[in-house]
Amino acid sequence: MNNGVDDFVDNTDGVRRFSDCITIANSGSVGSAFYHSYEFIASDHVTALKAPGMSRHVYMFIAAAAGRLREKYSFNREINESRINRERIMLPVDSSGNPDYSFMAGYMRSLETRLLTRWLDAERGRE
Repeated sequence: MNNGVDDFVDNTDGVRRFSDCITIANSGSVGSAFYHSYEFIASDHVTALKAPGMSRHVYMFIAAAAGRLREKYSFNREINESRINRERIMLPVDSSGNPDYSFMAGYMRSLETRLLTRWLDAERGRE
């Protein structure tokens, strides 16, 4: 909920700063994954996943796929570094067996367009 934002802080010394990445909750809402395009400070209760050159649409696709980890973990079985390093996130692949980032980006752009169009149509209907 709220893209995983819990609160706002004033302290900027000695904190973990991230931006343009995915976070996965290690505790609490275990396995919840969110993409963050903005700079944020994260507690030690999240794992940040970042890869150079990823577009926001690819990150959003991977966050949705990573969110399936919620099914395996719970408050009593939290994600830790050892467990997350063993996880495999299923992604579409190209004909060479490499992650198909182009497909992922295109799929999410299409989904985003459909959802925004639906929302705009609903807003126009309220006028």
